[in-house]
Amino acid sequence: MLFKKKTITSIEVVTLHLSGMRFNFEYEIVGKENKSEITKYSMRYEEENDKRIPQRSVEVPTKDVLNVMNKCRVLGWDGFHGKHPRRIKDGTMFTLTATVNGGVSINASGSHNFPKGFHEFRSFIEERLAEK
Repeated sequence: MLFKKKTITSIEVVTLHLSGMRFNFEYEIVGKENKSEITKYSMRYEEENDKRIPQRSVEVPTKDVLNVMNKCRVLGWDGFHGKHPRRIKDGTMFTLTATVNGGVSINASGSHNFPKGFHEFRSFIEERLAEK
């Protein structure tokens, strides 16, 4: 019988894509043994493809990233699909893809509808990028 870990113990890569009427960008976290690199990319459509243009990057202790991901219960986001709320004409769309714990995939998405802990996780990323 396979038991799914309830906590994230390692990070390979986490990609959080956010878009709206006036913005389109991605955060990427690449895990290393003791440090993880967080990069923010703006997305531009060029020659029939999205092009990722690095904006900011910072290295942070991997243990800090693991702590916030577990506090926000990111592992439990797998399969989340937040439908767009009625009567909201605009909003932020997100897609999260992650590979953690040696190959476990996490996939979540939503349109102005987010899993519990989402805003705290995004704030952590933005705060670390602002420290640079």
